[in-house]
Amino acid sequence: MRPSCVPCSGFRTDADESSIIRRPGASGEPMAEEDLYFTNEKQPHAIERGAFVLDLYRLLCMVTASREVASHGLTSPAIAMMQGGFFKSEVTRILISCAAGLRILFDQRPQGPMNEQRDCGKLFPNWATDPAKVEVLTLREACNKIIHATDIRFDVVIPDAAINPDEEGAHYLPRLYLYGSKGRNDWRAELSLIDFARWGAVAFRWLATDR
Repeated sequence: MRPSCVPCSGFRTDADESSIIRRPGASGEPMAEEDLYFTNEKQPHAIERGAFVLDLYRLLCMVTASREVASHGLTSPAIAMMQGGFFKSEVTRILISCAAGLRILFDQRPQGPMNEQRDCGKLFPNWATDPAKVEVLTLREACNKIIHATDIRFDVVIPDAAINPDEEGAHYLPRLYLYGSKGRNDWRAELSLIDFARWGAVAFRWLATDR
């Protein structure tokens, strides 16, 4: 176990004082910046991978159960309000959190092309000028698009839309449409939420592999 900057007893010795990097804070008081012991390696972000995989599992459950939840909402205003009030915001929260976590993981501990290049949908890199040009939306690029998207569209199904102005029973399919720009090019991405959850869990090393 690596020793703490401050001993549990609350008293500092001369040796303890020498292990602390002193820098002035905003108020002029010295701050005790953590010093690394027994290593010259950089200390990366401490990522608890299980927490991210749990979020990916929640994402998987939400998008696959949306239709069933919506059917219960036809007879329960409370259930309808929960899906209407939380589905989009919770999916968005999970995607942003996991995309950032995966990008950090990829940059700090390169996993090679296998996990980063997993197929998560379609990418139209020049959507405005060449909509026929399509590429594979890799897991790494999916993370980039989630982070940089300026326009996000969910894939919603409205039963009997022509005669259903209140959109009762509306539910979501496990796809997301993302729009943004890179340089002078406007792009569009079709993200499979199931594949993002699947390959994201593999990349976090929760599972060794998947088919």
